[in-house]
Amino acid sequence: MNESSTDLSTWVKDFKPGDNILQYFRLYSKEIRKTRSGQDYLDVVLSDATGSISGKVWSDVMRKWGHDFTAGDYVKVEGRVENYKDKNQIVVEKIRKVDTSEIPDADALIKKSKQDPKTLMEELRQIAGTLQPPEMSQLVLELLTRHAEDFMQLPAAQMVHHAYQGGLIEHVAAVTRKAMAILPLEEKINANIAIAGAIRHDIGKVRELKPEGAGRSSEGRLIGHVILGLNLLREAAAEVGVLDKPWLTELEHIIISHHGETQFGAPVKPFTREAVLVHFVDNLDAKLKIMAEALESVEADGFAPYNKWLEGKAFVGSACLPQEENDVGS
Repeated sequence: MNESSTDLSTWVKDFKPGDNILQYFRLYSKEIRKTRSGQDYLDVVLSDATGSISGKVWSDVMRKWGHDFTAGDYVKVEGRVENYKDKNQIVVEKIRKVDTSEIPDADALIKKSKQDPKTLMEELRQIAGTLQPPEMSQLVLELLTRHAEDFMQLPAAQMVHHAYQGGLIEHVAAVTRKAMAILPLEEKINANIAIAGAIRHDIGKVRELKPEGAGRSSEGRLIGHVILGLNLLREAAAEVGVLDKPWLTELEHIIISHHGETQFGAPVKPFTREAVLVHFVDNLDAKLKIMAEALESVEADGFAPYNKWLEGKAFVGSACLPQEENDVGS
């Protein structure tokens, strides 16, 4: 690779079909797949602070450059940007693992939440401190304290939504706020259980995900964050001495049902008002984030490229189109 031509001012969000790139990336994921003819190739996702892009490392490139790198590593890539099925991807011509000492600013390759994780943590602590009975407040605060650093650093997901440093606490704070906004409209929902459930519905992700976008842990792959979260709740409940409290079962139910349907990883469906609220608010926040990120790249007609998580193209809305596109006459 021509080391001197690396342009660190070129970002994923600015890539266009036809661009030739020589760039450092954080490797977000790596999978070995096969072509229809049976040839191995690598399907990778490369990221920087502005976003991520998929890449294809075909068999001849694999043989020449190897693939001694894994999710979370930094890599240097040479290739070209192509449009495939309405999305940009990089056809990789050269790739190698690099040490952070080679990169002028490795921190610039890590996408981070635009919100301050410490401020969000303090917000959640204050909310948790108001919960009743006091033992419930103590339990939620214990969970927040015990896993504070991971909670503030980890993404909320590998790919789908809030998939960046600090994304987990950003998502949890947003779910908690949305749930609290709905509670005054639904008097029969137990506010304390609903809020406690919202704050720690995704607590299992501190065990499921590796830091800094390095993929999933072994127990994350084999058990998943739903059951891991249940285990973490019970561990903290034993520590605080509330295993015999009847409301603990309802908090456990929120954790194991917050995905809503068994095909989406929920051992059971939500069967309490509080669990239904947390499930739908969790889904709402995730969907709105997917929509927001999809609309970061919009064509002239107001539509974003096809998004597989939305199963379609997001539309920015007529009010956001140029005046000539939005003028319906008087």
